[in-house]
Parts: sequence; structure tokens; C-alpha cells
Amino acid sequence: MNADATAVVRELARSPLFASLGPPGLQRLAGECHVRRFAKQAVIFSRGDPGRSMLLTVAGSVALSVASAEGTEVVLAVLRPPAVFGELAIIDGGPRVATATAREPTVLVTIPRPAVMDLLEREPGFALGLLRIVVRLVRSADDRAADLVLLSLQARVEKFLTDAASASQRDDGPRPSGFAVPVDLRMTQTDLARLVGGSRQQVNRIVLLLEERGAIERSGTRIVAVRPERLMALH
Repeated sequence: MNADATAVVRELARSPLFASLGPPGLQRLAGECHVRRFAKQAVIFSRGDPGRSMLLTVAGSVALSVASAEGTEVVLAVLRPPAVFGELAIIDGGPRVATATAREPTVLVTIPRPAVMDLLEREPGFALGLLRIVVRLVRSADDRAADLVLLSLQARVEKFLTDAASASQRDDGPRPSGFAVPVDLRMTQTDLARLVGGSRQQVNRIVLLLEERGAIERSGTRIVAVRPERLMALH
């Protein structure tokens, strides 16, 4: 096995979706995969494109977004290693449902549709893992739709930051009151605004308010820590 194939096997093994295949299965799959590199802001695929492969994020980050007829863009998700994406078009053979854009220099492993379909037939663990990913995607879309209807913009920003803190916080035992949870959002306020369905100006005012009240900490324009207790105390 050459060096490139070895690197692909290593990256596939990092993903919980492919880890169940074991070394022989990973080696076979790696032989069908390709490594692709994208510059910052490069379009990986567009909404409506045919879905010929599923993609594994190896380095960098990817934004999935949709745009209205008026040109307003909504970011559905920001993905980082070892996230996979592009699975819906692979499963049903339909077009891409969102546009994928590299937010920074990004490296991806592409898994061709025939290889994915073969795994679905032969590997129950892989099929179950892919089903879980699709279920999370549907739940996330449902939650997002409900939030846009039921929550104010400030509440949506606070919920996003609370979720980010929960994802970053390790279970190291009890925390002192007001503990600041480090977060690494690696996104601009424009990105955040598109994720929560608001304008950059509106979100900027909310972020400044949360900082003044000690609910978040910033380094420059980046949010670097969140105090969930203080976010909850605002209500």
C-alpha cells in the first residue's frame, strides 16, 4: 500500500462511521477514494449538482448553505474533521440539497457512490452509522425550523452558544459558579448570523450585550469562552 493510500486509511479510521470496517475493509475502501484540496472560499459542490460521492473532512472546515431567490444565504452547518457530508444525494440518487464551500484551505477524502452503496449492502455497522447521521440531520433541521418560529434572535444566539459550550465542555467534575467554558467557534459574526437567521448588525449588537453582561468572553472579534449559567440567568 502506497503512502497516499496509507494516509487515506488513517483518515477513514478517525471517522466513527468507517471505524467499524476494520483494517481490511478500510484498505479496500481507501483504494476507491481520492484526496481533494480546496482553497478558501472554493465551492466544493452547489445545490442541485448530481451527488456522485460522499465526502470526509480531513483538514479545514466546510460550510453547508442555501440561498433564497433574493440572494439571502443561510448557513445550515459548519463541518470540521472528521465530519462526513453529501450523504443524502448518495442514498437517494437525487441532487445536492445545499452548497458546500471551503471556509479555509480544506482537504477532503471523496468516497464514490458505488463504494458507499456497496458498504450499505455488506456492512450493517456502516449502514446503521449512516442512518444515525441522517437522523441527526433531520432532527437538526426540525429544531432549526422550530427555533426560527418560536425563539427571538437573541434566544437563538444564546442557544447556539450554550450548545457550543456543551460540546466543548469535558466531564472533569463539578465546576465553580460562573465557570467560563472555552470554545473554538472559528467563525466570523457573519457566519454566526447566517447560522441563527439574523443580520450581522443584529448579531453584533447581541454579542456586545452578552459580553457586557459577562456571559461570553472575546479575543478581538472571536468568541473564545461562554458562561452558560450567565446565559441562562438572562431570562
